Amino acid sequence: MGCALSGYAGLSLWHETAGDTWDPRAPLPGDTDADVVVVGAGYTGLWTAYYLAEADPTLRIVVLEAEVAGYGASGRNGGWCSALFPASLGSVAGLDGGTREGALAQHAAMRATVDEVVRVTAAEGIDAHVAKGGTISLVRSAAQMRRARAEISDARAWGRGEDDLRFLDAAEAGDVLRATRTLGATYTPDCAAIHPARLVRGLADAVERRGVRIHERTPVTAIEPGRAVTARR
Repeated sequence: MGCALSGYAGLSLWHETAGDTWDPRAPLPGDTDADVVVVGAGYTGLWTAYYLAEADPTLRIVVLEAEVAGYGASGRNGGWCSALFPASLGSVAGLDGGTREGALAQHAAMRATVDEVVRVTAAEGIDAHVAKGGTISLVRSAAQMRRARAEISDARAWGRGEDDLRFLDAAEAGDVLRATRTLGATYTPDCAAIHPARLVRGLADAVERRGVRIHERTPVTAIEPGRAVTARR
């Protein structure tokens, strides 16, 4: 059950500080025709609509959202845009159908995505408080040092250079993050802090400027060939 219309801003700290009234957009008034219907106005749906509209401005694109854009996890998460992946390149390459080239392509795409988010927020004037500072993992024990060295060695075996992942000595690590008993660190630049609710609300505005229609408070009850079914059909 959704929250009251006046309560969206109280869902999280991110919602409270989004600089938005959270007033819902108009629901779908009834049957409508579209070339593409996107279900859900979170990151996945809004980025899809954004790039579709960019690729072909003539497309009639409709986004249907059960609550409001950014209501769910896209508007309230950890606030990180990161290329880190919870599996090694070797594990990805070892999947059924996986290859070394495919694993490296995925890694490159994830790295590029961080910069693309930064680029789009600037191009669209989205004040998402983006700060690309990277990720640092401190080494504070002999065991952590062995793991860090192994991680660097594995990265080099995959052709990943210092622009991707590098080892920092104690002094360099201390310049980035001051902590006690630091022996070193690994560092990757491919991470940015973001304000998730500001990003998703800004994306919603950006796709509307490109001619996409967003209807909020419009739950989709079924997805069938050639149509999305709502209570307002």
